Amino acid sequence: MQIADIGTVPPLGVIPRRMHAIVIRKGREGDPAIAMRHEEIEPPEIGPNEVLVWVMAAGVNFNGVWAARGKPVSVMDVTGDDFHIAGSDAAGIVWKVGSAVKRWKVGDEVIVHCNQSCGQCPECNGLDPLACTQQKIWGYETNWGSFAQLTKVQAQQLLSKPKHLGWMEAASYGLTYFTAYRMLVDRAQMKPGDVVLVWGAAGGLGIFAVQLCKVMGANAIAVVSSEKKAELVRRLGAFATIDRREFEIARRPNETPAQAKHRLEEIKRMGKRIRELTGGRDPDIVFEHGGRETFPASVFLAGRFGKNVIRGGTSGYALDFDVRHLW
Repeated sequence: MQIADIGTVPPLGVIPRRMHAIVIRKGREGDPAIAMRHEEIEPPEIGPNEVLVWVMAAGVNFNGVWAARGKPVSVMDVTGDDFHIAGSDAAGIVWKVGSAVKRWKVGDEVIVHCNQSCGQCPECNGLDPLACTQQKIWGYETNWGSFAQLTKVQAQQLLSKPKHLGWMEAASYGLTYFTAYRMLVDRAQMKPGDVVLVWGAAGGLGIFAVQLCKVMGANAIAVVSSEKKAELVRRLGAFATIDRREFEIARRPNETPAQAKHRLEEIKRMGKRIRELTGGRDPDIVFEHGGRETFPASVFLAGRFGKNVIRGGTSGYALDFDVRHLW
């Protein structure tokens, strides 16, 4: 078979000579609409511990935007390839297995988690694979992500697809849910009764943070930017909502002293609103992923002995804040 039409699936295990893929290349990095283009390319070869998966659905994450823009670094400088296929979430069918793969067979329906590691070090075997010195995020720090008909993954990345979920549902939650769980449960050690301030509560990370709070008996104060988003997070279990448009708390570049003073006053006003909602309590945990614009507020708003957990920095990576508010 030369190539399978988009939206069709070849006979099980048949690998076409070429596949459809959304590809980023050097020289056209920029916004995704420009950088990501449809191409027909050869499928990847797999190693002994790898698996080829026919992608039935792919999830979209913000790291695909970073990959397209080539910022803060070009992913091709990391991988050494002259092209990149993004995508760090997928659900699909095992299409081919490497010679050392025993757990999976052709035809298995799977979802793919995004963490790649060496599989041999102590961190990978009983400690924490994210501490592996060879740890990478598939589809971002590695090539052959899910935005193609076939994707190459490590066998350990596969999980059985829940039978009650469709392909798109199964591909939608991995990276963001697993990240939110690690932030709140593993790192912040969230417990029943905690007050948790969730930035971007209607986004990919935020919706799972809100649901985890609900399941574990914590109280999510969901920060959103519209009434429609507030309705969504309330349905997902938010204890209360705050419309961030009512508060000028964003840290801006090149602030004047007067602007910095005004921003601090606005952060204090937001803190007062939180205490009104919680009966006088400050957040025990701040779920932070905004980065430059929100991190100074996150440090100030956390209660005494409170915790900030941060992953990502969609508004910028260079964080500056008044360290006295951390003490």
